[in-house]
Amino acid sequence: MTKGQEQKLRVALHIVAWIVFLNIPAAFNTRRTGEGVSRFAEDIMELPRWTNALLLLCIFYVNIFYAVPRLYLRQRYISFVLYLLLTAGVFVWLNDFVAPPEARMSPYFTPLGNSFNLFMYIIVHVVSFVLCLYQQWQQVKLEKLTTRISFLTAQINPHFLFNTLNSLYSLAIKKSDKTPEAIVTLSKMMRYSIDEGSRPLVMLNKELEYIESYMKLQSLRLTPATSVAYQVSGVTNEVKIVPFLLIPFVENAFKYGADSEHPSVIEVSIVIRERTLQATITNSKMSELAIKEKGTGLGIQTTRQRLELLYPGAYELHIGDTPDRFLVTLQLQL
Repeated sequence: MTKGQEQKLRVALHIVAWIVFLNIPAAFNTRRTGEGVSRFAEDIMELPRWTNALLLLCIFYVNIFYAVPRLYLRQRYISFVLYLLLTAGVFVWLNDFVAPPEARMSPYFTPLGNSFNLFMYIIVHVVSFVLCLYQQWQQVKLEKLTTRISFLTAQINPHFLFNTLNSLYSLAIKKSDKTPEAIVTLSKMMRYSIDEGSRPLVMLNKELEYIESYMKLQSLRLTPATSVAYQVSGVTNEVKIVPFLLIPFVENAFKYGADSEHPSVIEVSIVIRERTLQATITNSKMSELAIKEKGTGLGIQTTRQRLELLYPGAYELHIGDTPDRFLVTLQLQL
């Protein structure tokens, strides 16, 4: 649903809610002698009904857009109390002013009008107050979420860069002819990080190009003992994904699966079907001692948290750990 459609839906819901709410007194009024539709139509056409309806509308939206956010939430309590007293005074004066002569002659007449008026006046204040507090809570929650996501993303990039520079350093020490190519590849990756990394969503095909560049860079330092396979199927240029979401799994596959002394395998498969991403990353396992020496897997921990924050209920992550192989499968609704 687009932002414009959401706005139209919100306006429609407001209109329906007000129509129902403002006609409750007419629907339950038992003082009319008429019956059915005629009684209802006669009641809603009364002047006090219209004046109270306009007053309640004004109070509700003034509360939503001004009184509660700018007075109460900013701790201007004296001004907020004066505003409540003002609305109460206007409410009493208006109901007394528009009261019909026959109503004034009744021994039960009060300046507040009938009991429905006071009830609706209180309900409007309470509902608008609660809605403002809820919106404020949602805003604070969103700000905290955004801050936490930014922190988690910041953890990923330095962690990745540190490992990549280690790879370039090893090539430079060996004076490998592949060093210039590795630097160009890293330059492309850093450009992607600068241009796209700060965005909430990026095109999936660009993210996969980034992963491919990473795998190409890592492959430059590997020996023939390590077999690397990368496969992508499905349409990737019509869906978006959070940047740097998949790279920690691929990074860990190279970090813990590339063995220069023994045959090892690293396989990455990405399948897109009907806006669902299925990622499978498999790697051979080195010895437990080698794994402990390489680190604690910060990238995987951070990615778990990012998935929970950004795709709650829209992903399935399974990590298989066997004596000789490590398997990650991620299914994600894009």
